[in-house]
Amino acid sequence: MTQEWISEFNPASEEQWKLQLLKELKGDSSKLEIQNKLEEFNYSTFYHSDRQKKQLSESNSLPIQRGFQKSTNHWRNGIQLLITNEKEANKKALQALMQGCDFIHFISTGSTNWQHALEGIGLAFIHTTFTLINPTELQELIQVIGQENMHHCSFSFTKNDLTNNEIKDLIKESQLPIIQIDGFSINQCGANAIQELAFISVQAHSSLVQLLELGLSIDEAAACIHFRLGVGTNYFVEIAKFRAVKTIWANILKQYSPIHACSYTCQITAEVGWVNKSLKDPNTNLLRQTTEAMSAIIGGVDRLIIHPFDACSQHGTSEFSQRMVLNISNLLQDESYFSAVADPLGGSYAIEGLTEDISIKSWNLFKQMDALPEINQKLKWKELVENKAKQRIDLIRTSESILIGINKFMNLQVEDTNWAKANSFKNMNFLRLETEIQ
Repeated sequence: MTQEWISEFNPASEEQWKLQLLKELKGDSSKLEIQNKLEEFNYSTFYHSDRQKKQLSESNSLPIQRGFQKSTNHWRNGIQLLITNEKEANKKALQALMQGCDFIHFISTGSTNWQHALEGIGLAFIHTTFTLINPTELQELIQVIGQENMHHCSFSFTKNDLTNNEIKDLIKESQLPIIQIDGFSINQCGANAIQELAFISVQAHSSLVQLLELGLSIDEAAACIHFRLGVGTNYFVEIAKFRAVKTIWANILKQYSPIHACSYTCQITAEVGWVNKSLKDPNTNLLRQTTEAMSAIIGGVDRLIIHPFDACSQHGTSEFSQRMVLNISNLLQDESYFSAVADPLGGSYAIEGLTEDISIKSWNLFKQMDALPEINQKLKWKELVENKAKQRIDLIRTSESILIGINKFMNLQVEDTNWAKANSFKNMNFLRLETEIQ
């Protein structure tokens, strides 16, 4: 409630603020705006209520930046496990659960014995995502999981898997989050926030259309889609990006007139990757992982995986790095109370402005790419993302962009470990900035 004494002061307009700032800056207007070359937009160094274009949305209503969590900002703390040995994977999963993990993403390498891999894991108390190399594993997996636990699970099938009859049947019977829209991989190739959002929008819309063609209603089809996104380095831009995902997805669904309000929401798994991580100066990664996790959490993600910084090294993940990434999320949730308030930065003029700017630019790129034939889309995405990756490398090499331990204040006692061969996605290699300046 506004205190009565405030009414004695005349409110200052945005123009009055600007004039006062210019006076203090000795007329240097360039300091009133920041140019973000990587994200391809400018944003102001100050914000005023006069610039607020829209009122803050409520939870459960459009625009949907706040998502559907009304009272808390709870998220699930996860790990990713590649199953090469079922008993070893099971041991690691149980150990992670004892350390505060409540979300596991299992990746099968084919013909996995799921009875052994899931032994002793209470699937009813956690969320589990499954990536299956061979869709024929699906029926065996469902038998092990049990129908009563299916609603605690999701799958990472893509629209290309919709030709498989078993997957079609599962989709029609359950409407579980089965089709995963992968933005993390293009993020790891160097895409900026706008490119990542436009990319997942194209993929999600295409998947939505295919699900509708299977005979599902728009509400049933929307329930089958969930999102996997990467986390970039720009703190405020990333917060706005995760809020913008919800707005863009709701705008796509709005064209199909869902019956149920809950259909407008989306499930988001955020993953902290390796683009800006260092193997030569490993302790700097804890700070990067923490701030990136914070931006995803404040943006309102449902699940979070912080990948160990050395997971893609030649030596592989160490016990220490795995424990640290779980601890980061545990500390943010249980001791820093990041889960206490839903949409904690909602109403911030700066964040609301950034959310709207990113939403509009991503929407425009989405419409442009969605209108292209699929083969042309692939070529255009490759061109856009590789140009952005090159720009990131140039900024690091010229020290215009600073990464402590990589191109500034390097570790004098260099760790004896190297990166393994980089993965690829859509004919683009994952980007690791540390390898570009060595």
